[in-house]
Amino acid sequence: MRVEVAIEDPGSHEEIEVVEVMVEVGEEVEQGDVLLEVSTDKANMDVEAPSAGTVTEVLVSEGDVVPSRSLLVVLEG
Repeated sequence: MRVEVAIEDPGSHEEIEVVEVMVEVGEEVEQGDVLLEVSTDKANMDVEAPSAGTVTEVLVSEGDVVPSRSLLVVLEG
């Protein structure tokens, strides 16, 4: 099953900055593992895996500034 990971509730923030990417394509993750750290103008937050699976795509890089509802990572599980 394909699982698309994005910011669940970006609030009023229109853009986020990717601070750190903590996974690579092919890596196995468990539910709750931290995939990325992102920053808004107010705080940093971790983006966690919503389920266990294999990382099949990482669509952002460290330093990227993307719209807050962008697709960030894709898991297959």
